Amino acid sequence: MASWKVSYVGIFFGVAIGIGYFTGSWLDDRFHAQPWFSVAGMILGVAAAFRELLRVARQYQREQKD
Repeated sequence: MASWKVSYVGIFFGVAIGIGYFTGSWLDDRFHAQPWFSVAGMILGVAAAFRELLRVARQYQREQKD
């Protein structure tokens, strides 16, 4: 697996968490529910980032077996 295929995972972590937080923050402002949507958005962002990390790791393992 080329290193560029794996190197984006670190950027993906930051982007996923940022999108989750800012979406949650927007929902907090809209529904006056501080900080619950922001926290939930960050948790969903972390979950999405780890899911992508696991996907890339599994793909790397498959390629190493072949």
